[in-house]
Amino acid sequence: MNLDYYNMYNQYYSFPEQNYRNNEVKINNQEIINLNQAVELIRQSVEAEKEDEVFYDKIIKQAPTEKEKNIISSIRDDERKHNQILRRLYYEFTGQIIPENNFMNDLNNSLDYKDNLEKALFGELDAVVKYRKIMGTMPNGDSYTLLMSIMTDELRHANKYNFLIHNAK
Repeated sequence: MNLDYYNMYNQYYSFPEQNYRNNEVKINNQEIINLNQAVELIRQSVEAEKEDEVFYDKIIKQAPTEKEKNIISSIRDDERKHNQILRRLYYEFTGQIIPENNFMNDLNNSLDYKDNLEKALFGELDAVVKYRKIMGTMPNGDSYTLLMSIMTDELRHANKYNFLIHNAK
């Protein structure tokens, strides 16, 4: 048997590895969460999407061209949509409404435009990992589909930020 093939097979098609001490389950080195943990991540994501919206407003002001402002504005508008979807999902799972939070973070960071683009890019990529974890716990196709739409938006955003970083001076 070819050991390279065997190792590759085990890497991608392994059984869940469970650490019983801290109740953590992993498949292919990815943490698997339960529905309660997913609901808490959804609650946290509502705030994170609002933070992203405010942060992207700052980047829009830094953008040197109208084209770049429009690209970032479209991403910011998607973050607003995500916030509403996540609020809806949270309500469906808990029966509770997350209060509107007028997020006012001190965004007077000293990062220049390109550094802020890079920060935004990695934020989008981190969000993909988080939404992938949440998706794995969804009990029905509707909630799964909503989270898939958010996750694919985050991937599109990452591509747009790559484009902007490539063109930044």
